Amino acid sequence: MTPRHIVLVVASVALLAAGVYLFREVNATPATTDVAKRPVKASEPAQEEPDTAQPDKAPDRSASRRPPPPVRSAPAETMGKGPAIEPNLDNPTPVIENVADELNKPNPRMDAVMAEANKAYDKGDFDEAKGIALKVIAKEPTNVRMLRIVVSSACIDGNSAEAEKHYQVLPPGDREQMKVRCERYGVTFNDK
Repeated sequence: MTPRHIVLVVASVALLAAGVYLFREVNATPATTDVAKRPVKASEPAQEEPDTAQPDKAPDRSASRRPPPPVRSAPAETMGKGPAIEPNLDNPTPVIENVADELNKPNPRMDAVMAEANKAYDKGDFDEAKGIALKVIAKEPTNVRMLRIVVSSACIDGNSAEAEKHYQVLPPGDREQMKVRCERYGVTFNDK
């Protein structure tokens, strides 16, 4: 068999598996009919709907109603860490349970800026890398990735004062790596 045939067989099996999965899901999920009434124009005579309900049983409409969203509040340990957000039952919005988690959400724009700093560093443009990294650090003073770039670039440039300043902010594991890297350029650090 050629690689083309193998790819075709694998794709066919994947397509068959997806079809079986969809067929089972469609058959496992009960269908609900929530048909809206067609608006009656003034020129049309109103049509009576046939009464199909049994006289002693009311129609079951619970399947088409959604239960109201649960009322949630922030846990006690997060109280005082940010603005309190009250749930609005008319317009439910998510409750921010942990402000730190909210702040640590991915930021594609910031990731792109940090990637530019890494590219500049990898190309050997240490001044550019350090400049970009310092802009990120101005917004996020404990950004380890950018602190490492600033410390490394400062060591390569021989600027031990700047390297020391940012080295002190790094976590212990990163400090050890920076010590080894900067010793190559004659820069040593005083651990406090």
